[in-house]
Amino acid sequence: MTPNILICGKTGAGKTSLIQAVTHAGTVPDEAIGDAEATTRGFDVYETEIANFIDCEGMEPGQTVEQYSSFIMGEVVKRLDSDSVENLVHNIWYCVDGSGARIQSADARLIRQFSGKVLLVVTKSETLRKDQTEAMMTQLLDLLPADRIVMVSSHNRTGLNKLLDKALEMTAQAIDAANDELAVFRSRWNSYYRNMRARWEKQASDEADGYINWAAGRAAAIALIPLPLADVAPLMANEAYMIYRIGAAYGYAVDKSILTMLAGVAGGSIAGKLAASFLPFLKIPIAAGITYGVGKAAKAYFESDMTLDMDDLKEKFIEGEKESKNTDWKENQIKED
Repeated sequence: MTPNILICGKTGAGKTSLIQAVTHAGTVPDEAIGDAEATTRGFDVYETEIANFIDCEGMEPGQTVEQYSSFIMGEVVKRLDSDSVENLVHNIWYCVDGSGARIQSADARLIRQFSGKVLLVVTKSETLRKDQTEAMMTQLLDLLPADRIVMVSSHNRTGLNKLLDKALEMTAQAIDAANDELAVFRSRWNSYYRNMRARWEKQASDEADGYINWAAGRAAAIALIPLPLADVAPLMANEAYMIYRIGAAYGYAVDKSILTMLAGVAGGSIAGKLAASFLPFLKIPIAAGITYGVGKAAKAYFESDMTLDMDDLKEKFIEGEKESKNTDWKENQIKED
């Protein structure tokens, strides 16, 4: 059995680019991808040995939710009526353009209609700015639980591993009745993506390291604020943004419970920041070290598919904090200035 994955959403959301990103070179030609303009009409099917990716025409401005929903469900029902298990739609990826930084009402209504089989895929996640990230997360989590939301960047190749994991899980459930084919399907799926996954894992790791170093450097800059306690709130905001971005690099939509858990993984994190406010000569290394340690713990947490317990995370934090001592953050700030 070759499963069928239907990709839909508004025009310009990056649906075809996403399919190109998760298939081998040459599957989706470059000319099939428009620059925020509609290039897909009806349904284009991109066949691979592990899945058929059904690229759906995007919802156009002026088109109603009912019209687009009827268009999508017409294809689903037509495949259902064919009486062939090979034609069934096994899961739906609904793409939302992250560069818009919010979920529009039409998107929300469609996601709820498709909720039984849908994965909410936030594309172009690299475009989300610091002030947009938390608001976007709040809207997303009102629609679906965090485990049904994936943040991806087709351009940076981040979040794609998480998308494939979720797609594999949902597709496997859909074809679970065919037990004799399930093991073969999993093997084909993993073989097809082996080399691509390795590249994406390195890209996600490098991007996470980049955010950690950026945030630690930013913490060092914040620590230069001369007033006691004035740097605590900016340090916490900087740390939160770092965690959001590291999560997105691995495809996770970070909710407040995860944020709170990771931000407090140091135990003495807040106390350390307060101490930094009253010890001017230690402010830069303390602020940078805490941020760097929390970043390393966050990276390990998302790499583990969020399975590490608090003891493991504290150990990662301590390792990161010690590692940060090898960097002269004050000198780094002087160079940047």
